[in-house]
Amino acid sequence: MKKFLILLLLLAGCGHITTEPSIPETSENFRIGARVTHDLSEPQIEFLNACFYYVMTPLLEEDMRDAIRGPQLILYRSIQGTWEGFDQFDWEHIDSHENMFLHHEGARIQTVWGSWLMNPGDFVDESAPDAMDHWINYYAVTAAEQVYAYGYDGLFVDSASHWLNPSAVDGVMPDDYDLDNWYQDRVDGLAYVKSKLPDRFVVFNGLHNRHGAEDSLANTDGGMWETFAFEPGIGKYRGEEEWSEVLELVMRHPDRFIVLVVKEQPGLTDDVRKRLFSVGSYLLVSGEKVVFSMSDEEHTRTNSLLYYPEYTLDLGAPLGNYTRSENGLYLRSFEKGLVIVNPSETKTLSMMLSSSFMRVVPAGGGEVDEVGGWDGSLSYEPVSGEVSLPPVSALLLVVP
Repeated sequence: MKKFLILLLLLAGCGHITTEPSIPETSENFRIGARVTHDLSEPQIEFLNACFYYVMTPLLEEDMRDAIRGPQLILYRSIQGTWEGFDQFDWEHIDSHENMFLHHEGARIQTVWGSWLMNPGDFVDESAPDAMDHWINYYAVTAAEQVYAYGYDGLFVDSASHWLNPSAVDGVMPDDYDLDNWYQDRVDGLAYVKSKLPDRFVVFNGLHNRHGAEDSLANTDGGMWETFAFEPGIGKYRGEEEWSEVLELVMRHPDRFIVLVVKEQPGLTDDVRKRLFSVGSYLLVSGEKVVFSMSDEEHTRTNSLLYYPEYTLDLGAPLGNYTRSENGLYLRSFEKGLVIVNPSETKTLSMMLSSSFMRVVPAGGGEVDEVGGWDGSLSYEPVSGEVSLPPVSALLLVVP
């Protein structure tokens, strides 16, 4: 009993970050990323270099780009909606070619984010003398030039969805919009973008819709679910069918650079259950080519650098792929632990553990301040016998 109490006290201290700024010990189980849109302090950059696998950004100042040495640096460029206020493209050139925009009854269409809706079908043979007067040609060439000029490792093609959600344009759909044409335009456009970056990777955001993305995955280096498990903004769970579709697609493409992201999910920092479900879902398919990020909407609105104590969890190497129990629980065994996920929207599911484990209990986490301080900890509680998982929840277990 005394040995067990000593072990419990030791485990309770694992992953704890003191009030003194320090870099946490990262785990091989997590390849995490962040989106950075602002200048970071030197301690924050040190934190980023030590703990993150990729950094996505619209464009950083030269000294910032040079300082980010650990993670892969990905240039962010939206292909669907583009903002005039951003110095990403030559707007005098774009404005002089109305064919680059999508229209409704003769007028340009503005998205709910304030960007202009661009035409995915405005694409001609690159040998045409006016090729750069067409949107997809212009986007691909310009974005590729910026990747090479600024030393980025790859390009993130945002809003490369295979259908246009009416909510993105307040229901003002383009004249003669056709779903199948839009799909094929996206596939062809992404293939062309990739052809301009043969020695860099191209990742697209567009896997999170029901229209599928297998064709685009065949022509790029991977895709991203911007809202892997929850609807953006409101945090509404998408449901088991869409959740499992993500897992299955990742397993069909084990060699792809696939990014799973839970983005702009409100209350994530304080809602540990929601976090554990997202983390557990990622761990079911984690591997060399699978990257993960969690973002709390309340913090991302302030352009914060976020980090959570779960990222320090070391479960060792996975022992095979995930499995599904008869009652609907998803499981994956690791050298040092077990992950159990209940994706059901309505059912509490139970199982009998074959041995005793320590349940992971995270606390804190979130914003990394300007001096590199971060408040997060992992503690552990013994668990054995039958365990019950409420709807949309997960258990992360380690071997004592």
